Amino acid sequence: MNTACEHFPIGKQCKVISTHDCGIWAFEKAPGVLSHPNNERRTKPSNCLLSADYDREEESYYWKDGQGKKRNIFLLHRLDSPTSGVILGASTKKLASCLKDAFARREIKKTYHAIVIASGKRVKNETWKDNLVKKREKGKLRVTRGKGPIAITKVHMEREKTGRYGLNLLELTPQTGRTHQLRVQCALRRMPVLGDKNYGDFSLNRKILRASKTDRLFLHASKISLSVKFQGQELEFSAESPLPRPFGKLLSSKQP
Repeated sequence: MNTACEHFPIGKQCKVISTHDCGIWAFEKAPGVLSHPNNERRTKPSNCLLSADYDREEESYYWKDGQGKKRNIFLLHRLDSPTSGVILGASTKKLASCLKDAFARREIKKTYHAIVIASGKRVKNETWKDNLVKKREKGKLRVTRGKGPIAITKVHMEREKTGRYGLNLLELTPQTGRTHQLRVQCALRRMPVLGDKNYGDFSLNRKILRASKTDRLFLHASKISLSVKFQGQELEFSAESPLPRPFGKLLSSKQP
């Protein structure tokens, strides 16, 4: 672990998972925490990944360290607020540009896990493909199937109809990066992500979450791995975040 972590402005309930000498930082974001502030002002945000000022144009958090030197973390991608797990940043603009290009070329592998409400359909190893469109309904962003860009996700069933509620644990590997992609694709196949307040089974959400005393979206970014060329050298990096405790609790709950 980089010693710079000692005075790092990490947000509440979040943590630094690992770093690379070249300047990559891997964070674990808690559910309900923003990847970056949503407002336009360059003010120190609350309830965000980092407790530091944010420049929307640069897509960078910035602050001064104990010696008065300006520090930056450039966000390389985002996670929706309800989603927990691994999110990457870079400490230099040049490295950030290189890695953002790699994200755009789909050269960086991201793996998610989701607890979904079981349906009659069985999932083994599949590739989901859907054309998705974004629209506004009553001021809220919604994503539906339509004549939009294609969303592609590789899917593997890790655990099937387990625990008291007969839930499934899916491993999801997106090949594209569309808004709300994983949640929408699960919902389209009648297996919504547990706790999803936009596309979920609301009555069953309430029943299970009340019984389990847990209120969160059960979607977790569990791993990111990359291998890219940077400044003439091969750069390899990976970071993992284990399934949060509420996942295991639900999946292992016994029948009453």
